[in-house]
Amino acid sequence: MRFSTIAIVASIVAAASAVDYPFKPNGACVQTCLDSVGKDMNPNFTSDPNSPYFMESLSYAHDRGTPKYITYMTKTGMCISKCPQDQLDLYNAQYQAKADWYAANKNGGTAASGSATAPAPSTTSGTTPKPTGAASGVSASLGLVGAAAVGAAVLLF
Repeated sequence: MRFSTIAIVASIVAAASAVDYPFKPNGACVQTCLDSVGKDMNPNFTSDPNSPYFMESLSYAHDRGTPKYITYMTKTGMCISKCPQDQLDLYNAQYQAKADWYAANKNGGTAASGSATAPAPSTTSGTTPKPTGAASGVSASLGLVGAAAVGAAVLLF
């Protein structure tokens, strides 16, 4: 009887502490870059939504203008620009929705909007026209993070 009570309580606690992070996993190359740069900055960095360090880890990519954000986005941008295009497309398609989710949940769901619900993940990369000509391959492969890395590098120098 005692074991079943403990098991029931443990499952309730696990369900209550599970974070609903409704996004597709990044591709292996992109995720390796994100985790490697994050772990270099903080050994507790994680992409596990159930870790107590998850929200702090997300802050590196979503607390814009902070020194950690600039460093993280610059280094990850340089790394992931070498990843396959389909992985970059997925990362870029979900980035803004992840930023919105982070903003809504970073203070325990007490964001200014008052909403603790996660926005639906984006399935498109937006309607920005793609460049043409010789620069199109470079621009397209850099994507959002590459542009952020270039912008951050400009701020640093």
